[in-house]
Amino acid sequence: MATVAVIVGAAIVNAVAFTIGNALYDKFGRTDGSVERDRHDKAVEDLQKANVDWNKKRSETLDFINNETRQKNDARNRFDDVDRALEFYNHTHPDGKIILPPRPKLEDFYSLSPEQNYYEAVIAAMIGGIVGYIAFRYM
Repeated sequence: MATVAVIVGAAIVNAVAFTIGNALYDKFGRTDGSVERDRHDKAVEDLQKANVDWNKKRSETLDFINNETRQKNDARNRFDDVDRALEFYNHTHPDGKIILPPRPKLEDFYSLSPEQNYYEAVIAAMIGGIVGYIAFRYM
């Protein structure tokens, strides 16, 4: 029982340390006109554009599959989910495999700078150490 309490306590301390660390970094780590903020904002804009294109391709693929299955008299039901539709189409028509590209993620357009990684690690380690010491000392 004590082991469970230690694990839960450690998880809470860890969550608090990272939350406070990130909050402090957001508060003091950058300014409104920083280069890092500009890079991040541009990456988010690029991600939004890529998501719009991806969703358009996804809906075109769904329409194509629904039309093909209807034309080939395989239309048992109308597909609303592209993943199920692709699975069914590729299973019933092995000659024309259709593969949808993966959904774009922010990591495709933006990666943290080494400086930002360093500051996040330092702040998290300092606050984690302080909270850990307080938890060890007084609990």
